[in-house]
Amino acid sequence: MSSYENASIPERIAEICKSDTTEEAYRLYRQYLPFMKNYKFVFGTGEGGVPGYAVNRTFSAGAAIRSLFNTERVFVLDPETCRDMESGTATYPFDYSISLDTQAASHLIPYLSGKEHTSLPKDLTEVFEFLIRNDVQIDPQPYISENYLKLGNSETADGVYRTLKAYEELINIDVNWFKQHGEVRSTLTEHELTMKAQQHLSTMYKEYEDKSKMNGLFFRHQCMYVLLLKMAAIQLKSPRTSLKNKLSLFLQFCDDEMASLFVRETILAKVYFERGQEFDFFGKIQKNKGDLLVQLANMAWDLWHIRQMEEMMTFTPSKEARYLFPALLTFDKRLIEVIDLYPMKSIAYNVVNPHPMPFYSDDWINFFSPDQINITLDIARYFSEESRASRNARRYLADAQLPEIASRLEAELLQL
Repeated sequence: MSSYENASIPERIAEICKSDTTEEAYRLYRQYLPFMKNYKFVFGTGEGGVPGYAVNRTFSAGAAIRSLFNTERVFVLDPETCRDMESGTATYPFDYSISLDTQAASHLIPYLSGKEHTSLPKDLTEVFEFLIRNDVQIDPQPYISENYLKLGNSETADGVYRTLKAYEELINIDVNWFKQHGEVRSTLTEHELTMKAQQHLSTMYKEYEDKSKMNGLFFRHQCMYVLLLKMAAIQLKSPRTSLKNKLSLFLQFCDDEMASLFVRETILAKVYFERGQEFDFFGKIQKNKGDLLVQLANMAWDLWHIRQMEEMMTFTPSKEARYLFPALLTFDKRLIEVIDLYPMKSIAYNVVNPHPMPFYSDDWINFFSPDQINITLDIARYFSEESRASRNARRYLADAQLPEIASRLEAELLQL
């Protein structure tokens, strides 16, 4: 393959992913198929397959399930599915995964862990009725990601163990008993629950001791943390500065110091700069608060969980499935608002070297268009070939300097 053909692949992927209709996406995919044999594409759409019941549901208890898309159906493109479509009707089985964040776990645990329970509150009954469905698979990975560091302390490690035990009960609920009595109990004995939780905890300890794995996880979290530090520093230092100037400072920081552009997080920054503390996600971010950095670190986990779902889309599903569709169960209304802020339009990835290439429901440049009278940001310049090449050349060094950048921004915030 020539260098020209290699260079054009990202542009062709973008052209497919930005298609206005599934028909256009299919036509372009077929046209570029010689270059796309290792790629898979997923589109949120009003037509196509339904990825289970793990999509965009809100419960009366305040809990919600959110996927990356804001549509009930998806349309997929890959060589095998295309062959199926051309020979008739394409049938492509999915794997579904619903992840629990730490807040969801804390809401459900009082009704688990092998305790004797009274009947569930009506609003939580609705959540459990959903979780016991045969087509719902529960994944504790967001909780696990947030809590590796607790393994270094025996007291906090005990709390992780209790949560893992509750998780084992959750995925082994006695469905018949629940339907008859409205109470949660496990089909496993206390000994079986204990053994499974201990095995799960042992796996966590092994992962915690894997420096490469932990460095990768904490780097991702720190990226989100640094972006939030910069947003807070800009907003708290000069809350009355124009939106244009705030966004210019943030974009310049991403380009110059991070050597990466963060589309979803830039949209988040725009809304924060517009609404300040009235944006609930940032409601606790104030000057001179003793827990300011802790709050931002916790918020960084929330942002990482969204990015984590994008990564999970690229995971290899079971042998029977072609795609994995993740979703998040959370009771955090602030996080729900953030997820709903900027849903995904489509995603592409290479099955040989999986890395998510997300495209969002609105072009992020267009996201600023209602304010063009007051904001004349030259966003397009960040997408020039020269700018892209510059960021690519600087990214390794920028990544290595991330801890130093975080420390500098922390000091800057605490001095405001």
